[in-house]
Amino acid sequence: MSHKPATTSAELHPLLANRWSPVCFRPEPLTKSQIAQLCEAARWAPSSYNDQPWSFLLAPRDDQTAFGKLLGCLAEANQVWAKEAGLLVLAVAQTTLKKTGNPNKFGLHDTGMATISMVLQAEALGLRAHAMGGYNAAQARALYAIPETHEPAAVIAIGHPGDPATLSPDLRKREEGARIRQPLSQMAFTGKFGQPFAFE
Repeated sequence: MSHKPATTSAELHPLLANRWSPVCFRPEPLTKSQIAQLCEAARWAPSSYNDQPWSFLLAPRDDQTAFGKLLGCLAEANQVWAKEAGLLVLAVAQTTLKKTGNPNKFGLHDTGMATISMVLQAEALGLRAHAMGGYNAAQARALYAIPETHEPAAVIAIGHPGDPATLSPDLRKREEGARIRQPLSQMAFTGKFGQPFAFE
């Protein structure tokens, strides 16, 4: 198990500081109780107009048919490590408002918030989660009969932390490598776009 807390300029809650996206899982299923907790966390995420545009297709490891179906949608490079996860999840965003049918420009944003709620709940349970965009959305749409009013958003691999010693050299280097983020000056602005906020 790799432990890589974020290097920050301001103190973070450990749940946030310790969250990262590993490529090393122990091949062990999640319990139904754990899966329920993950979904409840997503259910109570913030939502514009309380429209709750998110849906999640669940593929537990102990359901080989369901797991293989979603695993097959991933890019080959992601399949190599995601095949060890305890649960694969396809996050889907409704792009139209449920009450009016008008476009919901916040659908993907809100689904992202529901996803991070799920990810942080996983962290709280001692699990790890890795959200990814490396998958075939068209294949997923066809396999799961996702309607045109909905958009596949991401696949999340969730599972028990694994032993990096079991990884290939390339994956182990990735697993144990430093975490890198842009500085606050490149993302936190004031007055106008691009003008850094002065934190001191």
